[in-house]
Amino acid sequence: MDNSLSLNIDKNIINVFTSKEISIVCRELNIKTYYYLEQIHSNIVHIVDNNYQNNSQGDALITNKLNTPLVIKTADCIPIILYDKENKVISVIHSGWKGTLNRIVLSTIQKMQEEFNSLPQNIFAYLYPSIRKCHFEVDIDVYNLFKKQISNINKYTTKKENKYYLDLQEIVITDLKNKGIKNITDTSICTYCNHSKYYSYRYNQTKKRNILIAIIKE
Repeated sequence: MDNSLSLNIDKNIINVFTSKEISIVCRELNIKTYYYLEQIHSNIVHIVDNNYQNNSQGDALITNKLNTPLVIKTADCIPIILYDKENKVISVIHSGWKGTLNRIVLSTIQKMQEEFNSLPQNIFAYLYPSIRKCHFEVDIDVYNLFKKQISNINKYTTKKENKYYLDLQEIVITDLKNKGIKNITDTSICTYCNHSKYYSYRYNQTKKRNILIAIIKE
């Protein structure tokens, strides 16, 4: 595999979603140090400043520091960037079904508001390739967890032959809109359908991961 996707976020933002190894991406972008998490499918958010320790447990990173690469890894979960264009604050988010259920995106927005005074009208959201409703089958117990949290969960669910298929992206997008964020870009690319380009755990239980990297450059 060798496929890279970059969205047009801002002239001062480097962003790459790719199946390449992180070492290769770092070499291509001339990166010597990057910041990452021990991802645990939580709603824990960290600020990357001079005190941040790599491999901290959590699922979202935020920074306003220039030339500070933020990295998350996925293989079907939703990789997300939130960018406050007014205050030049960026976040990367790993939102699997547990993170989506526990509202990791809302936790990240709250942290951006508390720490950097980010306003919804200044935040732009970007959803990168991830498994889509066409292939994201869940058991009844997972469906019921979402049903407890989201009263209109059937709006995001398709049922086929007693199997449930969830639209995690639309749940995230609804959360974003409910927080007043209107500028939302979704690639609409399914990792399962495009397993020849991007890693998909649901397709073949791969241990390899796609990476999403974001940098505010000078």
